[in-house]
Amino acid sequence: MKGMTIQALSAKKISYSILDCLSVSIKAEENPYSLPLGRIFSMAARNNPKRSYLFVSKLIGKHIPVRPQVPLITGFLLASRLAETLGLPVSKEKINEAANLLSMDLDYHFQSPSYNFSVKSLFIGFAETATALGHSVFSSFTGDIRFLHTTRENVEGAYDTIYFTEEHCHAPDQRCLIGNESLMRDNELVVLIDDEITSGNTCLNIIKTIQKKYPQKRYAVLTILDWRSEEAKEKYLQVEQELGVTIEVVSLIRGFFGSEGDSPVLDEPLSAIIGRMPEVDMLYQNMLCDINISCQNDKSLTYLGFTGRFGMDGRDNGLLHTQAEEIGKKLSKIRKGKKTLCLGTGEFMYIPFLISRFMGDGIMVQSTTRSPVHPRLTEDYAVKYSITFKDPFRQDIKNFIYNIPPNCYDEVFVFWERKVLPEQVAPLVQSFKQAGIKNISFVSFC
Repeated sequence: MKGMTIQALSAKKISYSILDCLSVSIKAEENPYSLPLGRIFSMAARNNPKRSYLFVSKLIGKHIPVRPQVPLITGFLLASRLAETLGLPVSKEKINEAANLLSMDLDYHFQSPSYNFSVKSLFIGFAETATALGHSVFSSFTGDIRFLHTTRENVEGAYDTIYFTEEHCHAPDQRCLIGNESLMRDNELVVLIDDEITSGNTCLNIIKTIQKKYPQKRYAVLTILDWRSEEAKEKYLQVEQELGVTIEVVSLIRGFFGSEGDSPVLDEPLSAIIGRMPEVDMLYQNMLCDINISCQNDKSLTYLGFTGRFGMDGRDNGLLHTQAEEIGKKLSKIRKGKKTLCLGTGEFMYIPFLISRFMGDGIMVQSTTRSPVHPRLTEDYAVKYSITFKDPFRQDIKNFIYNIPPNCYDEVFVFWERKVLPEQVAPLVQSFKQAGIKNISFVSFC
């Protein structure tokens, strides 16, 4: 296959030839912070029959590694767009500073201000890609606010569960766990956060589901990229009228896109296990808030309470940030490398990214994913390297980590919410070794 080519058809229209048989064209209509499109996303081909293309974000730390501050700054910019929409006072100077940091990829400590909400509001981040993004937006506000992220974890217990689907996704079934109904009651605003929307159907699906049991008055959808067609926008207006709610969509980039062709659907073999297992340092870090829940196999499992999966408020978030700083400074003292990757796992992204901010210089962050993407060693293509391994808790599910080139890092910290042994993810550990990573540490919390 040929490499990906990018052709600027006009100042606003760009065509991406992703594979021989797949191309995408986009036209940007709105870019309020003047962010260069090439700094926001690139393109890749999904290994997924439901949708062939993937807008690969360069801001959220999922498929592409980023500096620890980048997802947090991105969350602040999205929060600023929402604040402007709601008529809250904003600092143009801080917004410009944040936008310049992203545009030029500068390694600079950014201290973001907070916006205050005077009314009760709920922020919901979508798993798995936007859990950290959603949490970053939430952390940019103060007031009577709560945060919840959706999950694909099969958990039960004393939780009312809201089910909805992400139709185009490789893993379409999602849920919200409602441990306390006060989370869903008397909200003046519910904010849904995702990294990109194309049809926008996922947001409509969860809104319809929420309205059946916990009717709300007003929704806002925050997204980095809004590619909805006029037909999709009309559908939002229809749902507003049907449900008697308002739905505002706020983005960093708004425009239109079109695609032609398909990508092949192939089986992804596990990464090879060659030779002896390298040594892995096992580190346990204590956070004060644990939650015991039951799963479908009747086993009791412990999860972290500060992830947002079970809901949290501003006070919880303050405690989280304090503990993350303490853990980060502790881990900084045991670092052995100068080029270190801090790797979150699946939905567990925000806490590892937050901790990594306090681990010193030479840090990059990203996360494993369940999203299958075709890797291609070609210029401008978004996913060049791929590692495939089985989920340590559900062996029928494949996980991936992308874009770890040979000899790029000399150290990796893998952050697991629950304890994982190296033998459970042997292909992952072996792949680190083959990539020239000499120092491997697993950090677990439960």
